[in-house]
Amino acid sequence: MSESTAGISRRTLISGAAFGLVALGGAGGLAGCSGGGTAATISDKVAALPTYVPITKGPKPDLPGNDKVQPVYYAYPEEGELFRSVARDLTVGGTTTGFVVTYSAPPPANNSFLDYIGEVTDTEYDLTFVPGDSFDTKFATMTAGNDIPGIVEFLTFAMPPRFPQLLDAKFTDLSEYLSGDAVKEYPNLANIPTPSWRSARINGKIYGVPEHRPPFGSVMVCRPDLIEQLTGSAPAPKDKDEFFDMCKDVTDAKAGRYAIAGGGGAAGVDWSYDFIGATFGVPNQWTRTSGGELVHKNETDAWLETLSYVKKLWNAGVFHPDTPSLESAKAKTYINNGTVLMHLDGISALLDQTMPKGIVTGGVVPFGADGGAGVNYQGTSSFSFAALKKTTPDRVRAQLRLLDYLSAPFGSQEAFTLTHGKKNVHYTGSGPNASLTKAGEQMINASALYRLAAGPQVLNTAIRIDEQLRQSHAYQVATQDMLLPNPVDGYYSPSASSTQSASQAFNLLCNDYVLGRTNLAKVEAGVKTWTAAAGDKMRREYTEAMEKQGEA
Repeated sequence: MSESTAGISRRTLISGAAFGLVALGGAGGLAGCSGGGTAATISDKVAALPTYVPITKGPKPDLPGNDKVQPVYYAYPEEGELFRSVARDLTVGGTTTGFVVTYSAPPPANNSFLDYIGEVTDTEYDLTFVPGDSFDTKFATMTAGNDIPGIVEFLTFAMPPRFPQLLDAKFTDLSEYLSGDAVKEYPNLANIPTPSWRSARINGKIYGVPEHRPPFGSVMVCRPDLIEQLTGSAPAPKDKDEFFDMCKDVTDAKAGRYAIAGGGGAAGVDWSYDFIGATFGVPNQWTRTSGGELVHKNETDAWLETLSYVKKLWNAGVFHPDTPSLESAKAKTYINNGTVLMHLDGISALLDQTMPKGIVTGGVVPFGADGGAGVNYQGTSSFSFAALKKTTPDRVRAQLRLLDYLSAPFGSQEAFTLTHGKKNVHYTGSGPNASLTKAGEQMINASALYRLAAGPQVLNTAIRIDEQLRQSHAYQVATQDMLLPNPVDGYYSPSASSTQSASQAFNLLCNDYVLGRTNLAKVEAGVKTWTAAAGDKMRREYTEAMEKQGEA
């Protein structure tokens, strides 16, 4: 299933994070909510994140995982290996209304799958399925009215304007139900790794249940087969010089082949900043000095070094010449056909089942510019979170019991039911030989129940792509100890909405430098302009929030 559209997409998150422009519930530090109105007050309390209690029952994976690395299952477990993850009888009752994003055609109106799951989970489903390219506008219309569904999906990579105020006004603070050990009342929710919950803790309060993703941010996706064929060795550079040489060795402009494809957009050009910047020690948006002062990446010498290195790569001709205006979909095509051999993307790109047969991608393991340890920016660890409309405590508990069921882990009976439906109606066979019927193919994925809640993602696909699974797992294992969090993750800056235009102006200036349209002195002056217009305000507010909330 693709999680991208012409509108809101996973690539929105990646490119926006590179520029510091996207409003995130976690890794962006809640920094991008736009729109007018009074800013939410910085909370002087912060709820502890839910206690992580991993579920260890179930089938043994083919390749092991942990709270960071996804386990690999090449095939679905045998039916006899499945375990029950929800011990109590489920009592939800009533109708569950929901508002969720979809990247596929909606299910048929006569939906026997939702009817069946409704029987299993003791509730009737009335879900609104919203295409990704119109989600933001329809979300605004929905929340502006008084008829808000019971469960609403907030996309962590495209948060709506003034979302802290919106959540405080219309959605339930779930902290008393889920914070700390309270989550143990819902074992499948306690099985969601801690980093995923950070995106749902807004201004110190837990407002939702996250849809888990692994914590790895951007990945320099590559064609290891072609790189090895052209250079005689696997793509494993140890420093900036080896990376530059590898890029030169695989580039042949006459043959129409280039080492890297960046990506263009309204916010500026992404010159693989998250990968190259980390190489030079650029922080993940913000860093803290030994004295505790916050410093933004734009203000570091490492950022200027990164720009100079990117300029060197551009001048050497190793970037695809269309990079300043290249769309992500085109870059993906170039990777598939070998026109480019590296492109920054999300980790899910390593499991792309639409690639031509025989094509295998991998990830370049990060390295230090001078040969030291590599760094991988930690991402939000979630795609979205499900918030509950304000209601009675009894109804909140009933909805949490439902979300606990929907969060059943891979290898459980409940997870099998949620992905396969009713036997001989939505699937036939069993275990690894189970296959969806036409009704199952039309209804199960399109019903998008996993947008309300789902168990932690594992590496398993309906169509076996074993080598791709191994490549993704190997990358995660190699980089799990390189993850660098953003220190303002989860804190709130009320005036950060004013930074978008200043950040865009600075990003365009950096792009002009890379393309030879201006000099480094102008960029250095631009840093001072950005700091005065945006950086100092955010720094004060994040510092205040961290002091009030005790950096919990």
